[in-house]
Amino acid sequence: MIDWTDPLAGASRRLARAVPFRPFRLALERPVVSFSFDDFPLSAAANAAPLLEAHKARGTFYFADRLAGDFENGQLIAGPDVAANLARNRHEIGGHTSNHINVQRVAPDQLIADVAANTSAIAALSGQAPTSFAYPFGVVSLNAKRLLAHRFAGLRGIQPGINRGWIDLAHLHAQELYDVSGDLDSIGLLLDGLQRSGGWLIFYTHDVRPDPSPIGCSPARFGAVLDMVRRRDLAIETVAETLHQIGARPAS
Repeated sequence: MIDWTDPLAGASRRLARAVPFRPFRLALERPVVSFSFDDFPLSAAANAAPLLEAHKARGTFYFADRLAGDFENGQLIAGPDVAANLARNRHEIGGHTSNHINVQRVAPDQLIADVAANTSAIAALSGQAPTSFAYPFGVVSLNAKRLLAHRFAGLRGIQPGINRGWIDLAHLHAQELYDVSGDLDSIGLLLDGLQRSGGWLIFYTHDVRPDPSPIGCSPARFGAVLDMVRRRDLAIETVAETLHQIGARPAS
């Protein structure tokens, strides 16, 4: 359990978000939107993947392999067979630690071992090691950034905003896509800003079902946002595709 009220831990997370470990000048030919799913619940694969495919697009599914087949936050987590099927359909399976750990609360050797186990599990089911990573719970620390920054082409947090100009590949910004937060008008304004000024917008959510959790999205909202993206002629790419396009590579 994360104690979000701990002032020292909170200060550490804020410092980690503020200090760039892999500064990078983002240059894209056209604005890009990515849709990502953390943990990821079975409903995300069942309901979001077909909607993406109907738009000739693919998503990024961050997979914590030791959660597979269990329940997390009341959601059934997709198993390795589901992840493997998504990979065959050209969706990205991203790294998310094996045990869905809080990177701020573990020893360096434990973090490295857990991430290595997750990388191996994903490589076995998808045929390739993950090139992007999402910090579990959105928690980032200076030590985790130091240990993980060069193991992946890019690492995603939950700090809201559009990635443009100078970015930190060790902590990419992302925008939550939850039914309980914001409305379609506010998302439309965000997409208008992306269309006008360029950049890379990464959405993230968890479950995708008609009665979503507080950290989930309904298929109706997800489909509506996809339509809004397409109406603005914005590119939809996985996180890994965009990282490859801009020339970001893991160092190890």
